[in-house]
Amino acid sequence: MEKKEIRNSMMKKLKNISSLDREEKSKQIVEKLLNSDQFLCADIIATTMPMEHEINTKYLITACWKMNKSVVVPKCNHDTRKMHFYKINSFEDLKKGYFGIQEPLEEKCEEIGKEFIDLIIVPGVAYTKYGERLGYGGGYYDRYLEDYKKQLMALAYDFQILNELPTEKHDIKMPLILTESKKIEAIY
Repeated sequence: MEKKEIRNSMMKKLKNISSLDREEKSKQIVEKLLNSDQFLCADIIATTMPMEHEINTKYLITACWKMNKSVVVPKCNHDTRKMHFYKINSFEDLKKGYFGIQEPLEEKCEEIGKEFIDLIIVPGVAYTKYGERLGYGGGYYDRYLEDYKKQLMALAYDFQILNELPTEKHDIKMPLILTESKKIEAIY
């Protein structure tokens, strides 16, 4: 199957998750993350603001604030195809942006360089046990992560783990993927 077909098929499955199921599974996945060595050792954590079909990262963000960890979220520039991360201190530091996704208010938030981010939670549509990742198609994370040297991780529902995915040499692999029932330490 081609990337586009897999992406479309997986998006249908993601959009069919009930909100109750999403919240329950999101809490299970975030709980695993909160107990991971990668998270416990990190001071500055990068994550996305969730779309309605994705794992609800607001649980993670709230937990980070309670533990005095810093949270940075991305803002994408669709003209330059680049992404920058900004530290948020509350959900009031956000506004609706592209595709209705909440993004940081640049005038209110401090930009944080990737060299200061200890852990990046990388979003995706599908993954394999080998750490391969199919993103949303914009290439923002693959470009951003080219020279990133610290911890990477992905959060996914069980059904997002596939046996194989078409990949390209520039695709960044995920060393760790957490689902509601699995901890996948990628084999590569």
